Formats: sequence, structure tokens, C-alpha cells
Amino acid sequence: MKVKNLRLTAVMALTAALLSLQSCNGDDPKGPDCNIPNADLSYTLNIKNIIDQQCISCHAPGSGVAGAVGDFRTYSGLSAYLKNGKILNAVVIDKSMPQGGGMSQAQRDSINCWIASNYPE
Repeated sequence: MKVKNLRLTAVMALTAALLSLQSCNGDDPKGPDCNIPNADLSYTLNIKNIIDQQCISCHAPGSGVAGAVGDFRTYSGLSAYLKNGKILNAVVIDKSMPQGGGMSQAQRDSINCWIASNYPE
């Protein structure tokens, strides 16, 4: 009887673990909840200006910044870094970008909410 209960418990634990892993998708980065009420942000109207001010000096061809990757001058240039979660992580979660600071919390919040809404163009 004890062996049967132990097997049942093990099967239930394994099933629960597999279900929890299934809900985790590395292609679907999740940052903090959006804290901008009724946020309706788009790249063109809201985010491009932030990217131009805070990111282009390093993330553009010919910047000369060692280790800087990507060409963030256009929406398509940002696309891969949005999909893999690198921008969300570096800008919103770790706050390691831009190097040297300079980005306001309001700008970070806007980027977070824009990414949370699937980064509309």
C-alpha cells in the first residue's frame, strides 16, 4: 500500500512539474506589470523618441562602442532584441542600459508597457 501511494505521489509531483514548465516559454519575456493606466503606446508615437535619445548613440552602425550590438535606428532593427527579451531585461528589469544611466523611470515604464502589449509599431 505504501509503495502504491509513493508511486502515485511521485507521478502527481512529476505531472505538476511538467505542467509548470510548460507554462514557461523563453520566447515570451515577462517584465513587471504595466503601471501606466490605459497605456496605449506605439513605437512610432512613443518609443522611438526614447530609443533615439537613449540608445542610438551606441546601438547604430559606426558608433564605435565596443560590445554594442544591434542597429536600433528602426523598428525592424529592434525586433530580434524584443522577441528574445534582451531589451526588457537590460532596460526594465536589470536597468543596466543605457550604460551610465540617464533613462528616467517613466521612460522605463513606457518601454515595459509597450513590450507587455506586444510592442505595436
